[in-house]
Amino acid sequence: MDTLIKLLSSEALDAEIVSGISYGFALIFFAPLVIVVVAFSFYCIFSGKSVLRPAKVLSILWLVASAPAALLITMGYAFNSDKMNPLLTVPLWLMAGLILIWLPVAARKYLTSYRNQ
Repeated sequence: MDTLIKLLSSEALDAEIVSGISYGFALIFFAPLVIVVVAFSFYCIFSGKSVLRPAKVLSILWLVASAPAALLITMGYAFNSDKMNPLLTVPLWLMAGLILIWLPVAARKYLTSYRNQ
């Protein structure tokens, strides 16, 4: 319990993972994404249908959900320009989410091609 309290303390949440992105800020956006990706992974495992359409929908939802994050990252840079440039941070942010979403699709493709051999 002490470890959880230390992880969720204000000092820990203010710690920066990447320049301009704090641990707490990343948790707000990536914790729900991880839950969705885990559920999507189970869907990929048990679905007999193609998973490309749901992956595309989840990708679009991630891009839409990342708009506030992109604005907050840009606003943070405007007030403290010592941080990493948002022209680099925002695409990294978007790509991290897209990689998480498309990883189950790639694993399914790899496993089905391996099983068909």
